[in-house]
Amino acid sequence: MSSAQIGVAKYVQLRNTLADAIAAGSWKVGERLPAEDEIARTSGVSLGTVQRALRMLVDEQLVVRRQGAGTYVASDETPMKAPLLHCRFLDEKTGATLPIFSHVVRRRAVRGKGRWSAYFERSNIVCIERLFSIGNEFVVYTHLYFEAPRFPALARKMPVRALTGVNFKDLLSRDYHVTLRRFSETLSVRAFPDYVCRAQDVPLKSSGAVLDIVAYAPGGDAVYFQDLFVPPNERRLIVTP
Repeated sequence: MSSAQIGVAKYVQLRNTLADAIAAGSWKVGERLPAEDEIARTSGVSLGTVQRALRMLVDEQLVVRRQGAGTYVASDETPMKAPLLHCRFLDEKTGATLPIFSHVVRRRAVRGKGRWSAYFERSNIVCIERLFSIGNEFVVYTHLYFEAPRFPALARKMPVRALTGVNFKDLLSRDYHVTLRRFSETLSVRAFPDYVCRAQDVPLKSSGAVLDIVAYAPGGDAVYFQDLFVPPNERRLIVTP
């Protein structure tokens, strides 16, 4: 901390130092800050001072705390405008649903079979993998599978970066005039793949809820298969439409 901050409380000095470091890019959006005891050791202040400084940054929405996982630089992205029907987590203090910040991990051709195979006649399947940051508190990993010939632009031509923040239900309605008539949902609890755990910054082999969703067109054919890997968290998932 700078000695120029004479007369300023230590926790405010530390808050200023950490905020300046974030602004300078020492930690990028989504990156984890050092542990509280490490900050205390390197800055020469007490653990209580560190905790007060971090609380200030949380209140200012510069960082977010994830239960059991640490403190992370908050995203400055705009949340998805349209709420996701199957991924609504409740803020019980306000009664509102938590905002969702979407980020596309990758788009890939699918080789082999999986849970999605039962719903598609063609073998030419594409998967779009995304991260949903729920209120900047925890991350849901999701895969969305669909038949490439049915949505060729979405499968190949549309830039991946253009899919960030997109609600696919609205995109299919707007660009392809596809109306989704009904959904089927299956909930299970199982261990997550290692790459999902790494993306969520939880211990490898962690278990959590996996919600499988199949969206159907009016004619009864499956439009897409989606899964949501939801890590343990303190928020309530709204399961009714």
